[in-house]
Amino acid sequence: MAAAERCLQRLRTDYIDLFLYNLARRGIELDLLPWCGAHGVVPMAYSPLEQGRLDWGGALGEAATAVGATPRQVALAWTLRLPRIVSVVKSANEDHVQENSAALSLRLPDPVLGLLDRAYPAPNAPVPLESL
Repeated sequence: MAAAERCLQRLRTDYIDLFLYNLARRGIELDLLPWCGAHGVVPMAYSPLEQGRLDWGGALGEAATAVGATPRQVALAWTLRLPRIVSVVKSANEDHVQENSAALSLRLPDPVLGLLDRAYPAPNAPVPLESL
């Protein structure tokens, strides 16, 4: 509980809400993320790796090569690219935990973000809130 309190203090909020958010599910970007920002709610992305179903080759593989990281690290760093957003990743594999933690310091340059935006475009109209 003390760790959760420290997290809330660091984020300067009393409110965190959980949303399905990853490269393949960007529906909250259009209206929900701006609303959260305006109302002091910190979004927590769950399933940032889409339960392992993202295409680890293609654009993610290309982005990973460009930044010297793994596709999983790129996908996770992508969810953390915005200020005041947190991400929760489930892993029972110690190697994956180490790999995931390295994504915290990974910054994606604009060309890589552009590549990912083209491969996984944000919606241009409201979509229903998704969940797993």
